[in-house]
Amino acid sequence: MAESRRERRRLRRGPLVLLAVVAAALVAAALTGCGTSGGGSSASSDPLVGYWVGGGKGAQMTLVQIQKNGETYKVLANPDVPAGDAKKEGDTLVVDTHVVKLTFSPQAADELALEFTGDMFKKPVTVNLSRTDQNGYADAATAYGLVAIRRGLAMWKAGAGKKYPPPGEVTPAGMLAKMIRWPTNMFTGQPMQPGTGKGDYTYAQLDGGTGYSLVAYLSDGSTIGK
Repeated sequence: MAESRRERRRLRRGPLVLLAVVAAALVAAALTGCGTSGGGSSASSDPLVGYWVGGGKGAQMTLVQIQKNGETYKVLANPDVPAGDAKKEGDTLVVDTHVVKLTFSPQAADELALEFTGDMFKKPVTVNLSRTDQNGYADAATAYGLVAIRRGLAMWKAGAGKKYPPPGEVTPAGMLAKMIRWPTNMFTGQPMQPGTGKGDYTYAQLDGGTGYSLVAYLSDGSTIGK
């Protein structure tokens, strides 16, 4: 797939909402794996707990896991990075990183409103999240990871002789992984890697490195990318 100017602009844009979640995530180390309790496709006894997706497609998605152990909540975002200390305040769950404040509020059945506030916002920004199951979350994480790899490829081409990297560098152990936070395969709990299994991808240079193809594999056997 030849990289167009429009695609490069889209990759650079990145919505404000995702920047806020990433800023919150930077305060903690990354976790791997999705084999944690608290997921499901229908509301549990706690309407906050589960897997949540909202905000659009690809780089515009907001992915959130909310887990509970006793009275302690843990929030992982986009898709598996700790967002910060979570505190229950009435019916809401609040994560305040001092950079941005995230407030999760139950709405209708299997829906949450996620509000972003803080000095970086002129006014609150709200994203509506819908409950999904673990497979649906892992599929969304695969799409999110594909965007992360594409962003890294655009960075590589901009600074490496105007060509995309060879396949050996587009792996968790390759040079591209040193340039970006390498995405996790939420089906396996391991880094996304070359292959045709669920949550993995295939990459190839095209036209001597002036273009590339990148395809990822979902839970139902379908693919995304090209």
